[in-house]
Amino acid sequence: MAGEGAIPSVKGPALQNRLADAFDVTVRPTAGEAPLVETLANDLRAVVTTPQELPVDQQPPMVSDRLPALLDAMPVSPLAEVLRPLARDLDWYQIFDSSHTDPSLAGGLMAGQVIGGRGKLHSKDLYLGLFLLAPHVTYPLHQHAALEIYHVLSGEIYIRHGREKLSMHVTAGEHSVTPPHQVHELRTGTEACLIAYVWTGDLTGENWWWEPQEDGSWDRVCWQRQPDSSWKVTRREPLSESEILRAGDG
Repeated sequence: MAGEGAIPSVKGPALQNRLADAFDVTVRPTAGEAPLVETLANDLRAVVTTPQELPVDQQPPMVSDRLPALLDAMPVSPLAEVLRPLARDLDWYQIFDSSHTDPSLAGGLMAGQVIGGRGKLHSKDLYLGLFLLAPHVTYPLHQHAALEIYHVLSGEIYIRHGREKLSMHVTAGEHSVTPPHQVHELRTGTEACLIAYVWTGDLTGENWWWEPQEDGSWDRVCWQRQPDSSWKVTRREPLSESEILRAGDG
């Protein structure tokens, strides 16, 4: 059953064009961000997508409990108004395996794709969707080859780009752009948060988490994207000086 306010007639190229148009007028980059945001916008408009039917499954309890209030509190913007009627009808899922990470993160970070392998529009070349984060959740320092933007739709989040960097406070209507390989961390405060994200570029499916070791060194742990878009730990390696520099943490 379609969720309240759903617009099932808008799909395929029409939906993709609406998303691209809304992104263009909602996201206002700084001068330094402009080339990266232009890449995101151009890729969103040009990517080849195919409409697909999503399974009619019960939402995870965290989504059904928190999504309605976040949508009610979401400030009006062109991007928000395109995503609002879609949010309830996405194929929401848990991203991370709780056997390899903090249970509060595993159960407190849910995703719903609009464009992607599990999205209303199927694509392997670009992902656009929603993250729903519970209060007091930390998505620890990690890096990936894709270019990424987070646009906060409802609530607030703290993002830092490096181990020693101060966190940026990003509120509803604001965004954060993460270049490829840049190490970054997300953290919520006392309230839940709803974020729109876009990933483009190198989508090889490796998400490297940085972990401090007892001897003062650091490892990085590879989470590999699975066919169902969840992530599983596959390997570990020492964090090298060259990788630290590539990650913008030197």
